[in-house]
Amino acid sequence: MGKRYRRLHGNSAYYPFAARTGLRARQRRQARWLRLAGGAALAVAAVLLLRQTVFRGGQPAPPAVSPLPAATATGESGRVTVQPLAATRDALARTLQADAAAHATPETAATPAPQTAAQVLPAYRALYEENPDLIGWLRIEGTRIDLPVVQTPGDNEYYLRRGFDRLYATGGTLFLDEACSIDPLSPTANWLVYGHNMADGSMFGTLTRYRDEAFYRQHPTFTFDTLFESGTWQVVAALDTTLGADELPYYTFFDADTKVEWQKRVDAMQELALYDTGVVPEYGDQLLTLSTCGDTLPATEARFALLAVRAEE
Repeated sequence: MGKRYRRLHGNSAYYPFAARTGLRARQRRQARWLRLAGGAALAVAAVLLLRQTVFRGGQPAPPAVSPLPAATATGESGRVTVQPLAATRDALARTLQADAAAHATPETAATPAPQTAAQVLPAYRALYEENPDLIGWLRIEGTRIDLPVVQTPGDNEYYLRRGFDRLYATGGTLFLDEACSIDPLSPTANWLVYGHNMADGSMFGTLTRYRDEAFYRQHPTFTFDTLFESGTWQVVAALDTTLGADELPYYTFFDADTKVEWQKRVDAMQELALYDTGVVPEYGDQLLTLSTCGDTLPATEARFALLAVRAEE
């Protein structure tokens, strides 16, 4: 165009005819690319929204199982072999890395050793055959939580942004920390299950209802079945905290070397309790912790957790 016309834009009458024609052609091409990019972005957003709402974020329909009667916790709900395990970081803290990995690696993560069909409860055999990462199913009355729980040793955050079908999903899938064991012969003392606090109420988006003591009084128990046995769980404590704020953070509690250490861990969680449930676990009781991001600012640092103990059937 030459130095004379370099700073002129649009339909200026000072442009020579050829310059105006070339400029308009470039503008039309840019507009077409912008429309294509915008349309593609809208299409992706629509697909993700449809998957999250209509197709449950890649989650399967709940299997038909008989409801368990309500129960109260006792001190004989199953003994454990206590072994020390190294503490790890809260798995939800690596969500951004998981987003990138979910898009880049559609292949399945390392899968735990398969269980025989005879070991798996009949209600979950079909789902286990569909995805052998399945380790249990969580149901909480009064919430939208009626979902599978998976585990992927060797790739702990694999399901942070993947549905049960292993395809990308903004809500991910509930997953058990890789440091935990549900093996009936050698379970870890505390089972730590993570889930996203989704704004649409999916996944653990309704778990924070337990902040309200009145809600707890109406729903003091819930069910979490492993592949091997059904279980009713009594809520012990609902708590709020932030990453790095506690000397003994709940998200590093999987096992304990001694009874004294176990008690310190449980006491540390109960000291953060939002209200008193009156439920006191005893050493040897099987514990379960449900963990999600808090809905206070900053959400990336806030955590809400629900501690429960397995009740005697």
